[in-house]
Amino acid sequence: MAEPRVHTERAAFRRRAAWLTALSAGALTATLLVSGCDGEPSRPPVAPEPVPTPTPATTANLRLPLNAYLPSPEEQATGEYLVYRVQQHCMRNFGFRYLPRLSSDYIGTTVATWREYESRRYGISERAIAAERGYHLAEEPGGARAPQIATALSLPEREVLSGRTADGRASSTPVRGRVVPDDGCAGQAERAVHTDDAEAVQRGNDLVARLRHEAFERSRSDPRVAAVNRTWSSCMRSKGLAYRDPDAALEDPRWDLRSTRPSRVEVAVATADIACKLRTNLLGVNFAVEAEYENAAIAAHPQELAEVRTHKATESERLPGLMRRYDRAPSPL
Repeated sequence: MAEPRVHTERAAFRRRAAWLTALSAGALTATLLVSGCDGEPSRPPVAPEPVPTPTPATTANLRLPLNAYLPSPEEQATGEYLVYRVQQHCMRNFGFRYLPRLSSDYIGTTVATWREYESRRYGISERAIAAERGYHLAEEPGGARAPQIATALSLPEREVLSGRTADGRASSTPVRGRVVPDDGCAGQAERAVHTDDAEAVQRGNDLVARLRHEAFERSRSDPRVAAVNRTWSSCMRSKGLAYRDPDAALEDPRWDLRSTRPSRVEVAVATADIACKLRTNLLGVNFAVEAEYENAAIAAHPQELAEVRTHKATESERLPGLMRRYDRAPSPL
């Protein structure tokens, strides 16, 4: 079982949770965010305008309308990497060796991981991946990943990183002769990378996550999606496979998704799954329907989303300068 990890402050968790929800429509994280949006009820939905239905062979090049209001995977991963770098330098000032394997490779591996999640918004969609891994996700690379496991840190290290003592109180006494920053090195890193507008950025990301989740859920019950699922199911039956929709194929209890390799049967079913998606244009229909509901959400929240876009542009413009400033390992102890 994996050991618990050190978390940065709550704002950092919510920022990434909102982004991941908006990209992958994860039900659990979405529930977390929807329930945490200050209790604001959704506005009455606007009738969606029709969106042309594409005929994609993959979802790799499809971009839903609300993606324009979120940082790209590259921007999000770069921001995370910079937060870890600032934490690392801050911890070095206290004489602690933190995240020794961190490198800029973190950005590429994080982007690859989340692009794979994004590609599965309507189930698996990459023929080559299905032929190699069935329904399995790629193994997450180690090495440059962060953060460290909590049990690898001493109590003084945890206090400096979090700004909290072992009993949960704010740190008030120096550690190794230095005053711990407010909210620890984690808080200092958040302030350095995400500026004084961090709360406004977070509210915007939460809003986009909520709108994306609502649009996704509405699209699931749309008659056009139900119809293409039935057509896909009929295609699968013609291959001797009985599944009501792509989710049922993914959730087949025969697949041990915790194993390192898929079975031959899993690969065969996954390959048939994608063949039927292409034959029925399931990917294109799902995308067009969800895009309609997202466009309706954008029309219903013009002012809020304009502010989100402004904050997003500001954060994006700061990244190159932050990389020049912080993209270096601290000097050895």
